[in-house]
This record gives sequence, C-alpha cells and structure tokens, in this order.
Amino acid sequence: MKIQFDVSGLPPKKDGANSMWRKGSELARLKSLRKAASEAMKDLPLVEGNIFIKIQVFADPSKGDLDNFITGICDGLMAAHPRTPIDLAQWQDVPEPAKPQHAICYSDDILINRISAVRFVPGASGCHYLIEMEW
Repeated sequence: MKIQFDVSGLPPKKDGANSMWRKGSELARLKSLRKAASEAMKDLPLVEGNIFIKIQVFADPSKGDLDNFITGICDGLMAAHPRTPIDLAQWQDVPEPAKPQHAICYSDDILINRISAVRFVPGASGCHYLIEMEW
C-alpha cells in the first residue's frame, strides 16, 4: 500500500533534546504535517511495519539540516509522548485525528525500515515537502 502527500512550508525540525512539541516555532509546522498526513491516511489503520518513507524537501539549506527535518517528520507522525505537556487549546483548529495525542501513520517510527531523503532548492512554488510512504 502507498500514500503520498505534499505539505506547504518547512517540515518540523527536531533539534537536540528539547521536545519539538513544546517549541512555539515548530507548532505550525507540526500542524501542517499532521493535517496533511491525517487526510492522506483517511480511514486506513495504523501501519504495522516494513515502512519505507521517501522525503523530498524543497528548502534552502540555510533553513535547517536535512537530518533534523527527517527526524521531525518521523516523530511528528507518531503521537506525542504522553508525558509531554501540550497545550491542547493551541490545537483546536486541527481535526481530531491530527491532534498530538493520536498516532497518524504508525504507532512508533521504529517500524520504519528504510528512509530516502533529498533536498532541492525551492522553485517558484516556494518551500514545501513531499512525503511518500509504502508498506
């Protein structure tokens, strides 16, 4: 099975030990990712394993390291850790399946067996990223 989706803007970034779920700068990015992924998954069940994720980021290198974007995307498709303090009021504009307490594509990114990622200089369409997931 395969899904794919395109997300406007930059991907969420995981940087260091601090949770991206609590960083104000990552909130809009996480929301965009989770809305697009939730729509692409629609009524599909969570994927159980043997996942291949292909990521194409269209963003200038000055916007962030590719590896931080990859980690932000992979972690952003899971549920936030239950002990992460999240202000759910900030997530009112997001459909229920895309809220941080819900996993969207898989329960744990340990199920990802292969990742392909590439960065391109953005064209006229600006910063965005494409995700394709197969299982």
